[in-house]
Amino acid sequence: MIKKSVGKILTTTLTDIYTVPSSKKSEWVMLYITNTSGSTQSFDVDYYDASEATTFPIFDAYSLSAKEFFQIGGDYNEFIYMQAGDKIKASATGSMTLLVSLIEHNDVIQGG
Repeated sequence: MIKKSVGKILTTTLTDIYTVPSSKKSEWVMLYITNTSGSTQSFDVDYYDASEATTFPIFDAYSLSAKEFFQIGGDYNEFIYMQAGDKIKASATGSMTLLVSLIEHNDVIQGG
């Protein structure tokens, strides 16, 4: 098990934030977005399911006031289970930063 955090500065282009490596599974446990601009902006967060080759919008044009932050998850047993190749994608209309916290697990039992 490896605990990870991934941070990005969001742009207007939908960008891959995190991709589950091959032979791994992940628990996406928290999402934290900050609007660093001086005006209200919006953001999109999508989940890409590699097994279905389908993108699912989680937040679509979600509005966030200037200098405010948004957090989802972070509590015990709150997570999205992800498999190899699955992705978190995000974009924003203005200056925003994003931080995701994850727990990666090996897909293969080791040392058994």
